[in-house]
Amino acid sequence: MKRNVSSFKVAVSKGYEPRLYSYDPGAVPSGEFEAILDFKTWSKRIIAINCYFTKKDTGNKFVVTAYCNYKTGRYAVTDSLVDFSNCPLNACYKIKIAKSQRNQIILLTAAAIA
Repeated sequence: MKRNVSSFKVAVSKGYEPRLYSYDPGAVPSGEFEAILDFKTWSKRIIAINCYFTKKDTGNKFVVTAYCNYKTGRYAVTDSLVDFSNCPLNACYKIKIAKSQRNQIILLTAAAIA
């Protein structure tokens, strides 16, 4: 499957509204839950993908960053089959998010839901 990640500018031109999604650690939900992956953009500052999710049960919109694993070249969390560089958009994923001691958002797991 080929990559389906957009630049920020292209995402906006396609009609996506990144400003509706929160990066604020206080607004990003933690724990394990189902969320729809609405769209993805390449990060400007680091080798990573910003994933724009909508929490399925609440409609809460938030952003989580998927970092590149330099050993594998995949944008995936450890042992996950979901590579965010080419996984489907508008699909449901079961994700688990935690926050570090410095209140940084950490994507711990990601699995596609059939």
